[in-house]
Amino acid sequence: MFQDLKILILSTIFILFHTPGFSQDILAALRLKKELIGEYPVGEFTATDTIVDLNNGYYEEFLSFAAGDTTIIKQAAIFRNHDGSTTLGMSITEYDFVCFLDKTSFYQIPKSKDSIYTISTDDILPHLSIREFVAATQITSVLNKYLPAAQENDLDAAVTINDALSEIYHIAYRLPQRGTSLTATLMFCDHVPSYLANMTPDDWSILENDFVSIELAYDKTRKQFKKTLSKK
Repeated sequence: MFQDLKILILSTIFILFHTPGFSQDILAALRLKKELIGEYPVGEFTATDTIVDLNNGYYEEFLSFAAGDTTIIKQAAIFRNHDGSTTLGMSITEYDFVCFLDKTSFYQIPKSKDSIYTISTDDILPHLSIREFVAATQITSVLNKYLPAAQENDLDAAVTINDALSEIYHIAYRLPQRGTSLTATLMFCDHVPSYLANMTPDDWSILENDFVSIELAYDKTRKQFKKTLSKK
């Protein structure tokens, strides 16, 4: 009988530690956030499909416009830390009737899993500038072709490359379904300033596609992301 009890205990321990998401289930993390901090608002769109990946601690809601054409509405992923705590990352895509906008937030869940608190993005993400995504591309050259026309207009006389970049791009973060690295990228707003209205299709394509992405690896000890490499 003692042997049977021992087998039962060992089997229970095995099941617990091999159950997907045992150390922190993504759905449990989302429930905790909702209960103690509040619902995470989404934008104007309603998701048509959902991904729940318990093995990798990942959640996603997306809108499918057509085959091969999808927009992520909401993402969530958990990052497990060396001290037993969990970092929860959440991201939504909003539409302000002009541009799609990304909003990403982070939360810390202690080992006890009975509380949650918000982490400042300045404390967990490295500082990135839009210039870092376009420095090795043709984007600034394209903008330089159109800025003189803006500067001839008294209202736009002071416009600079940095002004143009901040008007047509913002930095977005894509949470990983697998692994522990974020992808920082740019979201392009196709509602461009008036001084870019006469842009050629080729130049438009460069602005829309020619920037790089930056990979941010997660440090489980420091509980921070750091830059690793840039990629197309």
